[in-house]
Amino acid sequence: MTLARIPLVPLAVALGTGVAVGPALPAAGAWGLWGAGLAVAATSLVLGRLLAGSAAVLLGVVALGALCAAPPSPPPDDVARLAMPWRGIVEGRVAEAPVRYAPDRVRVRVEVERTAREPRSGVVQLTLYGEGAELSEGDRIAAEVRLARATGFRNPGGFDYAEHLAREGIAVVGTARTERVAIVEDVPAAWHARLRQSALDAIARALPPASAALMGGLLLGERRDLPREIDDAFRRAGMYHVLAVSGFNVALVGGTMFALLALAGAGRRGAALGALLVVVGFVCVVGPQASVLRAGVMGVLVFGALLLDRESSVLNGLALAALAILAVRPGDLHDPGFQLSFAATCGIVVAPLPRGLVAGSLGVSLAAQLAVLPVGLVHFNQINTVGPLSNLAAVPLAGIATVLGLLAVALSFASETAAAVLFDASWPLLLGLRAAAALTAAIPGALVHAPAPGWPAVAAYVAALGLALAWWRLRDAHRRAARLAAGAAGVLLAAAVALEVWPLVRPADGWLRVIVLDVGQGDAIIIESPDGRAALVDAGPGGPGRIDAGERVVAPVLWNRGLMRLAAVATTHDDLDHAGGMASIRRLFAVGETWTSETFARGPRWLGPVLVASPAPPSDAPLLTRNERALVLRLDHGLASILLASDIPDTTERALVASRASLAASVLKVGHHGSRGSSSAEFLGAVAPTIAVISVGTRNTYGHPAREVLARLAAAGASVYRTDLDGAVIVETDGRTLQVRGWASGRLERRCLDPEAACEPAAASARMRAWHTSTRTISSSRAAISSPRSPGG
Repeated sequence: MTLARIPLVPLAVALGTGVAVGPALPAAGAWGLWGAGLAVAATSLVLGRLLAGSAAVLLGVVALGALCAAPPSPPPDDVARLAMPWRGIVEGRVAEAPVRYAPDRVRVRVEVERTAREPRSGVVQLTLYGEGAELSEGDRIAAEVRLARATGFRNPGGFDYAEHLAREGIAVVGTARTERVAIVEDVPAAWHARLRQSALDAIARALPPASAALMGGLLLGERRDLPREIDDAFRRAGMYHVLAVSGFNVALVGGTMFALLALAGAGRRGAALGALLVVVGFVCVVGPQASVLRAGVMGVLVFGALLLDRESSVLNGLALAALAILAVRPGDLHDPGFQLSFAATCGIVVAPLPRGLVAGSLGVSLAAQLAVLPVGLVHFNQINTVGPLSNLAAVPLAGIATVLGLLAVALSFASETAAAVLFDASWPLLLGLRAAAALTAAIPGALVHAPAPGWPAVAAYVAALGLALAWWRLRDAHRRAARLAAGAAGVLLAAAVALEVWPLVRPADGWLRVIVLDVGQGDAIIIESPDGRAALVDAGPGGPGRIDAGERVVAPVLWNRGLMRLAAVATTHDDLDHAGGMASIRRLFAVGETWTSETFARGPRWLGPVLVASPAPPSDAPLLTRNERALVLRLDHGLASILLASDIPDTTERALVASRASLAASVLKVGHHGSRGSSSAEFLGAVAPTIAVISVGTRNTYGHPAREVLARLAAAGASVYRTDLDGAVIVETDGRTLQVRGWASGRLERRCLDPEAACEPAAASARMRAWHTSTRTISSSRAAISSPRSPGG
């Protein structure tokens, strides 16, 4: 295949490259690159130098991509120009269908028209709390809201939700109670929204709840009602793609309509026209996700080619879809759905596939798996090992069930009795699909977690795949070139594997590292021993209606640090902001010991060379609440000591001081998120910290940290770090030197703990910068290849 047959592919690659490098390229540089490319292209064409002219055109397209990716400056009346935080009345229109992610919580995006009766523009994302928020796309509402800048959890190698929203043009988020939201103009839902809801209602009436949720995922990508255990089984089995509308679904929809019209005598062109229109309608109903748009554009091209009696090129169609999406929505380049969809399709198209039904099916699944491997690792820290096997059953079962479901939904508008026959016929297929997912998901090692690779590993892997493909194409006609390509592919693949496994096998650096993670209003603290072992104290919020911080925040940080096993875990008390994420941690990681008050009643524990003890108040102290009985931990390594005070109030603090427990510490993790009822002057006098770390949520409703606590910490001479301002706080010590860094703020302090000995703070700083840079590489590759994983996803 020559470039003459796929002229759009180089343009799509150039535009994507421009979008990727856009944030690092100043606007003036992009305009200069565009002008230079245009001038060189024109000159080359005049001189008849087509190759140089083509290269210049591609350079200009790179510049255009960079310009498209540049965030536009908000207009003077944009809601982002307001002084934040802001409270007041916001009026606007619901921009898209609201998402209910808990019984009493709805997320809705609003195109702002007025704030406090002043004309205003822009888009805000609101979270509505309470029952009864029945809003539809297009409704005009007025709501009493609290607005603030979009923020996310800021941790090493973690997902940046604020950056994700910024790529979607949202800089401001807000909250409101449902009773404070009024519908000013009740606009009937658009035809595609009504059709989508009618289809879901018909499915819900005909099938049991779990099967109805599964059918909704197959037909429309609607997975919100899918039970957690089924959702997890499909993910572990590598079958989740059948629940995300993509080329598989579009091919079935278009192909079914084409076959029905052809059987009805519509002719080749009539059938193609009907299928094309149905594909366009299906894309409108399902929604504008990147994978849906990609599949829709390619479906239109295929049926358009049949209509015009022209030959279509799949790669050209793929490139056109990428050009169309990135030109309008350049931020989609960083979306996992965009990357998975295009990578899988490209892998299937270019890979040499074996003949035969079973071998061909395995080849298609394996080609897609190899193509999306780095995307899955970067976004989800996952490698699926059973996908090619599970899809032998999943694809035919899902295909037949989807066709039956589509026909049943279409019939339901005319006769529910006739539709019920087809829904009943699909039910055993849905049960078989669930059984296949459950069986393959239960295979040991079906889903393996690993560190997210940095961009050098991803680049080496992609280059290795390209050279392996070149070896296959050249193996007969150009044997010497094929051998060179195969050798280079092997070297690059080995380099990619070495870079990927390095976090798992690198030797310990001999430093104690304590990372107070940014998990919002909660606690999650990673302890890395100088010998490489790790423990976790609390796992952040979780539970009904909450983001599971254990799965979404804590686990990715551990994986990206190369920590696949925890030597110990401790839940200081049962409040959901500390214990909510621990169930996920126990599910995802092998755990050695569980530290409790009873554990430390038998004596301190050792985590490598680090002594871990629990200062405890007298057993007869009248401490009744969970906070009063929370587990307090003290870490000692050389001259450094770190006290983790959980959520203890001043009653427990007084009891600890009265018990003459060993409390003095270089670093204090402040109790109860800086509540005014904790961190008493007496307690701070006993601890005498030089560094205080407060784990607290941005814009929390409790007023944490209290001004009185901040004043008492300042009076005690402690430098204060806060996760709401500094992101994750990283404390490191070799027993003689103490170093603290705010991950997001970049604040850095170094202290020598032994005034009579020579410390090497500069060397410690260089080592921390090296660690900081290596972890930033993971974060930047997530930004370049995308950014998680969204909290919703």
